[in-house]
Amino acid sequence: MLRTLTSDEIKILNILEQNSDLSIRNIAEKTNLEEAAAGVIIKKLSDEGIIIKYKAIINWEKIESPGVIAIIQVNVVPQKGSGYDQVAKKISELDEVLTCMLVSGSFDLLIEVEGPSLKDVAFFVADKLATIDGVEHTKTNFLLRRYKQGGDIFSGSGKTHRLPVMV
Repeated sequence: MLRTLTSDEIKILNILEQNSDLSIRNIAEKTNLEEAAAGVIIKKLSDEGIIIKYKAIINWEKIESPGVIAIIQVNVVPQKGSGYDQVAKKISELDEVLTCMLVSGSFDLLIEVEGPSLKDVAFFVADKLATIDGVEHTKTNFLLRRYKQGGDIFSGSGKTHRLPVMV
């Protein structure tokens, strides 16, 4: 059930979305609330499942990453009585799946998966994803570089690993 948020709740959510590492004291200062009141609001939002968890955004390009990430477009045959939900739930339960979203356009679901190698992701698609009842077609794209995630821009060195194009 959806509920309407107060302006203080919205302010706190916006602050936490930008920097979940802030202390309750800092959040209270930014919202002109008493520290105790800010703490009560944050606890309430957590208890209601509005705040799901706090998470760091990692720039994996700064360190050696042991795996690969793929963005997979999935066409689904909607199931009677549940539409896309039943198939999306089955896909979401797979360990390799990081993200699963229903989208509009030329495909139905957009999923992000992680695996140790290109070959492992290919086997995931062939052996696990494509065999789910209702999955009709997939198209796999491998992530080469992230420039922005969750509203945060990754600052790069300005150097590129590509050879210059000669015109």
